[in-house]
Amino acid sequence: MTKQRYSPISLIFIVLILLIHFSFASPLAFSRNRRFNPSTQRIETNMVDVLATDENFTILLQLIDKAGLFNSLKEANDITIFAPNNDAFKNLSKKTFEALFNPENRSILAAILTYHLVPYRITWRDLPGSKLTLKTLLSGSTMFLMKSKEDPKVLLAINDAPGLSEINAEFLRDAYETINGNIYTIDSVLIPWKVRWSQLQ
Repeated sequence: MTKQRYSPISLIFIVLILLIHFSFASPLAFSRNRRFNPSTQRIETNMVDVLATDENFTILLQLIDKAGLFNSLKEANDITIFAPNNDAFKNLSKKTFEALFNPENRSILAAILTYHLVPYRITWRDLPGSKLTLKTLLSGSTMFLMKSKEDPKVLLAINDAPGLSEINAEFLRDAYETINGNIYTIDSVLIPWKVRWSQLQ
C-alpha cells in the first residue's frame, strides 16, 4: 500500500483552510456552549456566617432564624442553598411577606426554606447545559435548573409546580463557596408544589 504524499504547497494550503475554518467556527461554538459562570468567592467559614456578611440576605437570615434552621445550616456538610435575596422577598405581596413571620406558619416557612436546599454541593461546572433535576431537602420535592429559552446565558431555578404556579428564579452573579456548602443568589422565592400560598395565615 502506497502512502499518499502532499507537496509543501498543498500542506500550506490545507493548514490555511483549517485556520480559516476554526477562526469562524470557534466564536460560534463558544456562543453555543457558553455556560453560566457566577463570580464565586471562597470564604473559610460556614454558610450562615457568610450569609450574615452579605447585606442582600438580611431577610433570609431573619426567616432562617424564625424557622429554627440556624444550627442545622451551620452543622450541615456539603449542601447547596439557592438563596433568595432581599428583593426576592420584597417582591412578594405584603400579606404573604408578613405571613412568613407569623409563628403559626413556622412549619410552612421551614418547608419553603428547605425547598431551597439540596443535600450536595453544586459547583458552577455542574450547572446545566440544558436541564437538571435536583432533589431538595424538602422530602419528595424536586426543583429544576435550566437555561432561559429567551436568553441561553440566563440560568433559572424553577419550582415543581405546573401552570400558573410555576416560578422562574433567575440566578444572579454573586455566589459563595463555604466550608460546609455553596451559595447561589436567586431573584425569586421558590414555592414547592406541596406548599400553597393559601396555607399561610
